[in-house]
Formats: sequence, structure tokens, C-alpha cells
Amino acid sequence: MTEEPQQPEGEQPEDEPTQGEAPGPEIEGAEELAQAAAQGETRAEEEAPAAEEEPPAAADEPPAAEGEPPAEGEPADVAPGDRPRPGARRKQAAGDSGDEVIPGAHLEPDLVLEERAAAEQAGEFGEYEQYAEGDADEEATGEEAPADAEPVAHTPLDLAADARYAATGKRKSAVARVILKPGEGTYNVNGRHLDEFFPRVRLQRMARQPLEAAGYQTRMDVVARIHGGGVSAQATALRHGIARALVEADPALRGELKRRGYLTRDPRVKERKKAGLKKARKRPQFSKR
Repeated sequence: MTEEPQQPEGEQPEDEPTQGEAPGPEIEGAEELAQAAAQGETRAEEEAPAAEEEPPAAADEPPAAEGEPPAEGEPADVAPGDRPRPGARRKQAAGDSGDEVIPGAHLEPDLVLEERAAAEQAGEFGEYEQYAEGDADEEATGEEAPADAEPVAHTPLDLAADARYAATGKRKSAVARVILKPGEGTYNVNGRHLDEFFPRVRLQRMARQPLEAAGYQTRMDVVARIHGGGVSAQATALRHGIARALVEADPALRGELKRRGYLTRDPRVKERKKAGLKKARKRPQFSKR
């Protein structure tokens, strides 16, 4: 280790200033800096109340471009930064007038709703209303409209008083044995009147169709014996038997009755059950395990 030289007791180091000596160049500007800082603090205190009174500009409002004309209803001398926001202007106008602002009141009505209302006024079916009249009448009465209700353009024959025309009609498992004879148009089915045996109006009309089409509805009586099947199958079998008996009485009616389907024996029957199945085609439920 090197030993520092010792200074005499009466001497001071050269870098430390003695009492009464002027400070060095680093300390000469300290007073000026302190004065400048004090002036800055007083100036900031004076500007603070003015800044609190002025509202800050909206951050989300874009700055107005130079040369842009002022918006409608605003004075021209208002600065762009001092313009109120659109929502505040609307609320202010509503508050001045006293009316409640309804959202969407300025929108135009939808044209689709107007067309739908016009269609409802025109009717449920619109341009197809004329085709729906028949269905509406049928629903109101609860009956089906008879097909080919107009009579055949044919002159009925004069039948002998003791004439009898017999035929058999079938449908499913129902069998109707019919006898036609000159009379006033009465029906005797299993000893009862037609309205009693078939309480449904649709079935009564179905049984009367052949005589009404041929024009014999007031010139022939019907006596029938029916067994098997249900009421619908029995009514179809009765119509089939009456049509066949009419052809026996007047062969000229065959073409027209055939065209209307009164002479056709409906071959549709219940399909037989198969082995291994529950019904004709219904299978047992498959179980994997």
C-alpha cells in the first residue's frame, strides 16, 4: 500500500474553497434555476381555474376539417371544437319541446306489411277465391259435393207394372241384393227406409246417384237386402247393385253409368296378414340385444 503524503497542519486542500471565497462555476446558476421554477409554479396556479371552467373536448369526436361548412342549425362563428354532440342536441331539443322522443319514428313503413294487409282484405285465398267456393260450401254443410250430379240426357222408358230387375252389388265384404220395380222412388233396405238405414247424408246421396243420373228417381222403387261390411261399404255395394239392375232395365244407360264409375266393382280390400308380421306389413320391433 502506498501512503498518501501528509499535508501540513496549517494548509488546506486546494479543491475545497476557503471561507469568504466565491463559489465555483457549477453553483453560480443555482439561484436563477430556483427563480424560474418559482415563476412556473405561480403561472400554473393561475391557469388551473380557467382550465376547470372550460369543458374538455370530446375524445371520440373527429376534428372538423378546414373549410368545412357548419352543420344545419349551428351558427357559423362557432368553433369546431365547441360544437355539441348530436345526441346532446337531440336530447336538448326534446327537453325544450317537452315531447318524448320515440326511437324509429323517422323510419318509413315496411311495404311488405302493406301488401300482406291488402291480401287479407282481398280474401284468404286471393286470386284463387273462385276455386275455394265449392270447398267452403261443403265445409259449411258438412257434406261432400256429389260428382256428376247432372242427369243423363236420356228419355226414361215406360216399364211394365209387373216388371222386376234384380242384380247384386259388392264392395269389400258387403253384399247387396237389389230388386228394381216400377213405383214412386221409395227405398226399402232391410225392411227400413234409406234415411234410417244410412244416417249419414253422404251415404244417402251415394245410394241415390244411379237413379238420379238415369232420371228414374221418381219412377222406380228399390228393395234391397244387405249384409256384411261397414256402413260405407254397404252404401257403395247398394249403388253398385242399383246400377247393374238399371242396365238390365235399360241397356242404353250402360255407357254413361260406366263412365261415371257406378258399374265398376271396387277391388280394394283389406290385405291379408303374413306369417312373422303383426299385420299385413307391420313388423315386430327390432331388438339388437
